[in-house]
Amino acid sequence: MTVEIDIVTRELINNTLSSIVDEMALTMQRTAYSPLLRDLFDFCTDITDAEGNLIAQGLTSPVGVCSKYFVEALKKRWGGDIKPGDVFIGNDPYEGGSHIPDVNIGRPLFQNGQLVAFIFSIAHQLDMGGRVAGSNACDNINIYQEGLRIPPLKFYEQGVPNYVLHQIIEKNVRVSHKVLGDISAMVASTAVAERRFRELIKKYTWPILEQYINSLMDYSEEMTRAAIKALPDGVYEFEDFLDDDGFSDDPVRIYLKLIIEGDSMTFDFTGSSPAVKGSINHPFTSTVKVIHCGVRAILEPWVPINSGVLRPTKIIAPEHTIVNAGFPEGVAGRGVTMGRVWDVVSGALAKVAPDRIPACCTWVDFGICIGGDDKNREPFIFTDFLMGSWGGRPWADGISAQTSYILNYSNVPCEVLEREYPLRIEHYTFVPDSGGPGKYRGGLAYIRDYRILADDVIVQWRQDREKFPPWGLQGGKPGTPTRAYYITADGKEKKLKKSVFTANSGDLLVAILDGAGGWGNPFERDIDKVVSDVRNEIVSVEAAKRDYGVVIDPETFDVDLGETQKLREAASKGIAVEEHS
Repeated sequence: MTVEIDIVTRELINNTLSSIVDEMALTMQRTAYSPLLRDLFDFCTDITDAEGNLIAQGLTSPVGVCSKYFVEALKKRWGGDIKPGDVFIGNDPYEGGSHIPDVNIGRPLFQNGQLVAFIFSIAHQLDMGGRVAGSNACDNINIYQEGLRIPPLKFYEQGVPNYVLHQIIEKNVRVSHKVLGDISAMVASTAVAERRFRELIKKYTWPILEQYINSLMDYSEEMTRAAIKALPDGVYEFEDFLDDDGFSDDPVRIYLKLIIEGDSMTFDFTGSSPAVKGSINHPFTSTVKVIHCGVRAILEPWVPINSGVLRPTKIIAPEHTIVNAGFPEGVAGRGVTMGRVWDVVSGALAKVAPDRIPACCTWVDFGICIGGDDKNREPFIFTDFLMGSWGGRPWADGISAQTSYILNYSNVPCEVLEREYPLRIEHYTFVPDSGGPGKYRGGLAYIRDYRILADDVIVQWRQDREKFPPWGLQGGKPGTPTRAYYITADGKEKKLKKSVFTANSGDLLVAILDGAGGWGNPFERDIDKVVSDVRNEIVSVEAAKRDYGVVIDPETFDVDLGETQKLREAASKGIAVEEHS
């Protein structure tokens, strides 16, 4: 039966689908065992059709578009042996996953014996085994060192738990009670979504609901093609670099050629560096995820988030390169590369749509895992992904200490961290003069210190953007680079980068994030905004003069308009002005 699509009904269905995946997210957040899910929100919820095409995605980390690859691997492995009550689990980067810590839970949904949808929760686990606590080390040299790889398997079979698989996980991961607790929260969230989805089917019947879902995907495709068609045809190139892979000092290149032709886009990464020795290689599924977010950046926010958005795109990512890891290349620390892939996507898009794309943000340039035994000899693992700030936007300053706009991470509160782990946060504050100067300033860097309160603690430390700080746009300047230090209890200091090492009680880990890039000519910044930044200790008096051409009295905060005008006029003519103390 074919129905005439009513746009009001379609919007109501779209809102209901969005509510279902958001209720899943709330279920996970409220029932999770670890701060990684409960406080940091490193998870995603989504619903796909029977082929894995994204139908709806929750307001969490936007990885749902990759569920299609997990569905393909699941069906290849299980064929027609998919039944009501089954719940699938998997994390293999080479069978539809992203990296080993990210576990997929998929629940098939049947209606009158027909497979109609999959409900997914995907979440980063505290540990999935491997040589280093947290399963996230970037100095692995292949996938075998990274932890327990699980192909798409039945975690529940027709409602009955697979106790063998449960026990295999329990015996191969650290802090197994928390890991299995978080996985149980994921399973519970899919059960909640199944109930809600069945209510929607009951209201409309499946044949009608299916037509509306297909119409939503067609509508998203239509809106995406219209947005692309409004952009100028052409070839737009952009490149950025990772500092290194942790083994050599050689920069790792990520290059993108963005081709816009009519109502379609091609993302061609040919020319990017080959896969590296360190396990920061990027699986293809993660590259697709980032491109999905990039396409959405040119869309209006009311366009439904589903697979229709990707239909007008083509992705070229040669295998065994940094953007498309091939077996058995390591991918555990791929989060830092994901940020750089986003940077080249947004950098290329900024050439096409300069009025929509901000300057370079600060991504997950710090990924920290700390594991060991506390004073009661109980094992612990703490994972922290330090998200920095937004780049200056074409219409406003970047937001400081705000997760990147294509991730919805949060902050693990110091009080929670100190209550649950043998750690103490001694310094957590913004860094003045760190945001990239611009007409719209980049968000600030911040410092986060960790005092270790236990002995023989294994630290997995991953950082980037020391050599290549976040870039500015449209005349904006780059932000400041990252820095990190390990200071022993007796005062010995060592610079950190990508490494794994042992720390002891009294040692201090210092993470200084990078500042985000600025947007627009800094000498065009509103003078009152510069004064406000100086008053709030965001910008120093010296930097106000140097970077913005605004001369401010450090005592009264009055502006010397004559000197300011002289500096700004000279800057506009490219004339260096002699500075007087």
